[in-house]
Amino acid sequence: MNTLAQLTPANISSTTDNQKLLSINFLEKKNFLSIKGWSVTPELQIVYSVLLEEIQEHLATREGITINLGYEVFNTWTTQFLFKAIKNLNTAAAQGKHVAINWITKENNIELYEMGMDLQGLCDFDFRVSLEHHTIFPSFN
Repeated sequence: MNTLAQLTPANISSTTDNQKLLSINFLEKKNFLSIKGWSVTPELQIVYSVLLEEIQEHLATREGITINLGYEVFNTWTTQFLFKAIKNLNTAAAQGKHVAINWITKENNIELYEMGMDLQGLCDFDFRVSLEHHTIFPSFN
């Protein structure tokens, strides 16, 4: 496991004034995954593919996972990842695993807030949509 460390977005993305990096932190021992920032580079398709495998491996040996998602911008690859992840997480929840997603958006980002609400309807597990100032984990900001 932990192939993800070799494919971190920081290694494949660059920071410019117009583009921010995507941050992915997977704390396996704490059953916690955090993804936040800008998810717009095509190279992230590879990262998301590896991340899906890591999530599946994690759930095969652990009791569950909590995922914080704090996107500022994302593209089609991110949407595909989210749909695949929700499908896998629904399966894990049906098997009795504890699964939770916290979808955290900035107060002024109506599109991402609405996307979170739409995704919430696809989930058979705890999926919370909240504004950034109501963050569950203060260190997530």
